[in-house]
Amino acid sequence: MLKNLWYSYHHWYIKYSHFSKEEGQDELSYFRNKLFVSILIILLPIGVFSYISTAITVIILEKWFVFYLDTAAIAVICFLFFNNKLSINTKKTLFSINLFILAFALTASIGLKSSSGLLLFMVCVLVTLYSGKKAGMFTVLVSSICYALILVFHYFKIFEFPIFKDELFNVLLIVFINNILFILGTVFSVSFLIDHLHNALLKEHQLQEELLEKHKNVVLAKERAEESDQLKSAFLTNMSHEIRTPMYGILGSAELLKEYHKQDEEYQEYVKVIEGSGNELLDVITDILNISKIETGLMTVKNTVFNVNDIIEGLYKVFLHEAELKNVQFTLNNQIPKKEQLIKSDREKLTAVLKHLIENAIKYTSKGDSILLHCNVNSNASQIEFLIKDTGVGIPEDKKETIFNPFYQVDVGNREALHGSGIGLSISKAYVEMLGGRLVLESEIGVGTSFRFYISNTSENN
Repeated sequence: MLKNLWYSYHHWYIKYSHFSKEEGQDELSYFRNKLFVSILIILLPIGVFSYISTAITVIILEKWFVFYLDTAAIAVICFLFFNNKLSINTKKTLFSINLFILAFALTASIGLKSSSGLLLFMVCVLVTLYSGKKAGMFTVLVSSICYALILVFHYFKIFEFPIFKDELFNVLLIVFINNILFILGTVFSVSFLIDHLHNALLKEHQLQEELLEKHKNVVLAKERAEESDQLKSAFLTNMSHEIRTPMYGILGSAELLKEYHKQDEEYQEYVKVIEGSGNELLDVITDILNISKIETGLMTVKNTVFNVNDIIEGLYKVFLHEAELKNVQFTLNNQIPKKEQLIKSDREKLTAVLKHLIENAIKYTSKGDSILLHCNVNSNASQIEFLIKDTGVGIPEDKKETIFNPFYQVDVGNREALHGSGIGLSISKAYVEMLGGRLVLESEIGVGTSFRFYISNTSENN
């Protein structure tokens, strides 16, 4: 509550006094002005409370000079507080003179037993804080002159101070010298602190400017990168369309050519080569477009309910013939029951993942090797789990992370391995993660490789 009250009070006075940073004003001067305003805000309520208690005491003791002195001092503070026409520098000067006169008047009227020495010390410190080292040193000089005048008047009896009548000159000299030395040391310490604080503020300001500049550069670089990604995506989309259109024409023509010379085996073989190469090129174009969408964040998940067993068995039939051509044993172990074969996920992405991983297994196996496709349901975790395991060449330990990088192939010296774009594993890993799963690789040179992954199943059956 007190904190909120203070903030409201402080905000009100800043608005009332029209205080703000002047045009062209350096940070240190602005800081000193803020400090003075804060001192004035704090001192008014404290001063009023102190004045009331002091006034009651001095009236009882009939110390009318002190009463008039305190009244004049608090009146000046109130005037400075509520006057919003005077400049900050003028207020600083009047405030300093007011407290300085109060301190020495109390010294002359009450003597060493009063708090005038502490008040004078406070004045010198405050002046150093809100006006600088030179102003603080000037205050110390004026204080020294005033103390010296009191000593001269007292020693030569030029003016009789009743309060110092019974005080020894030597005692007054020692007290005044100690006061001045103590104030001088404090002024130097405070000015040293302010200088270091100023340097720290300048450094902080410089760092903030550097951070802002770096932030601007980062934002600019990000915008350029986003623009580049958009241009790349637009280019790839356009190129995909431009290449696909004639390819569909070629494939359509190849389909028509099948109807001619059906008895000519060599003719039909050439047509199959055209058709197969065209389909492979379309697959490569699709993969490049998809990896571009993944990298730019444009790829989205489209969940539908479908029969996962249909996809598994369809892919198995497609790749079984290709595996048999290489004399590779391809086995399917599907443990997904019919009652749980309907799942909710992205059909196209799951198909692409299985297709790429099976292709990869066939690519890196040879005569006598085997491939296992294992599928099952984890009902407790609402997941469909897959395992594609082969007894092929295996993957080196130092390549297990890099094979998921786009366009990277482990064995570029293997003629068979060169077949493909090198982005199938990148797409598979990204798709699995988009489907709420994780792709795990286990491999050993000369033993084989296994890719294990799972996807989330959001079907109501689970």
